[in-house]
Amino acid sequence: MDSINGKAERKRKSVMSEEKQPVSESPQTSTPVPEETFLEPESQEKEIDLNILFPDAETDLNSLFPDEEMRHLLKSVSKNRKDLHALKDRFLMENETEDDAKDA
Repeated sequence: MDSINGKAERKRKSVMSEEKQPVSESPQTSTPVPEETFLEPESQEKEIDLNILFPDAETDLNSLFPDEEMRHLLKSVSKNRKDLHALKDRFLMENETEDDAKDA
């Protein structure tokens, strides 16, 4: 019983001493920074052309949505929609392969 209490006490002391020591940030342990922060400032400020993102549109989308925030929103909606379709297709394909494996 004493050895269990001794181990618990040593562990508690080591945890307490770790908390007191300053944590140095090394490149390996730091959280990853999104790619967008590495982009050059001119590429971040580049104007979004909605007519390229939505080629099936019959009107000039850039004139309809002159606000930059709205353009960013529409771009992210377009990207999310494409991602959802890709996920749906992948899940359907995985489901078909599982059904084929069950039939065999």
